[in-house]
Amino acid sequence: MGIFNKLFNKKNKEVVNTSDIIKDIDYKEGTLFAQNDTNKIYIDIEELGGFPYLKTVLIGDTKVNIKRKGCSISFILNNEEILLDSDNTTVESNQINKSGVHYTPIDFELDEEQAKKIQSHKVTEVKYTFKNTILTFKTV
Repeated sequence: MGIFNKLFNKKNKEVVNTSDIIKDIDYKEGTLFAQNDTNKIYIDIEELGGFPYLKTVLIGDTKVNIKRKGCSISFILNNEEILLDSDNTTVESNQINKSGVHYTPIDFELDEEQAKKIQSHKVTEVKYTFKNTILTFKTV
């Protein structure tokens, strides 16, 4: 009986709650803009060569690995939707210290008018579209 106990009575691994880890993350390189139950979006509008671009970071349990297709992001305002395509066609998540939480940086091109609308605090919802998957977030 002793050998069976050793084989089948393995110590239970501690279950990591990704929601708890995400709550404790204080990402300093962007502004918390939107979140859902398992992910947070940090954004920053920067300028490169005189043109604005949107720098986003998705932190949460979402793992993405897209090649040659990229993704899109939608900002839903009261009576309008701003749709932006990713600047790069490759989108990859990186796991944070084997925690089950992933960090996904994605940049988007936008014009000055779109940047002003996003910064106006009138955005109510944000949607990422990865291939056939849509993630929805409420602004904070």
